[in-house]
Amino acid sequence: MAEFIASYIALPITIKGCSLDGRVVLIVQRSWVIASALARAFEANGARVLLSTNPSSGLALVSHPLLSAAVLDSNSRELCHQLEARGIPFLFYTARDRIDGGCVRAPIVRKPASPATVIEGVQQLLTRPETPAFSSTSST
Repeated sequence: MAEFIASYIALPITIKGCSLDGRVVLIVQRSWVIASALARAFEANGARVLLSTNPSSGLALVSHPLLSAAVLDSNSRELCHQLEARGIPFLFYTARDRIDGGCVRAPIVRKPASPATVIEGVQQLLTRPETPAFSSTSST
């Protein structure tokens, strides 16, 4: 258990070979500690992060025009339907073995996996060539 907690409060590490530069990632997690640790880890690897601790505020962020991927909690079923409709890849980061409610095709990264494992899962989702990337030269 101490190792699990330490992975969330430790300084975020840059993952060798990981480039999330230009990617906008939505993170929706009920726990602020987990959400902020994931956000720091994604930012340390080049991503821009949209952060929410509940699905309601996550719904407002899912329409971001540059959204590349999302990491959802198990209570984010409505969000997964909207992401699917937009073709945005996502995974669930949860302690559950499966997700009910029609989002069964999305990968699940089981807690207490480290933030690095979640980033690697998102990076695998982003190997699709049609996944949008943010360009720092774009006007926002």
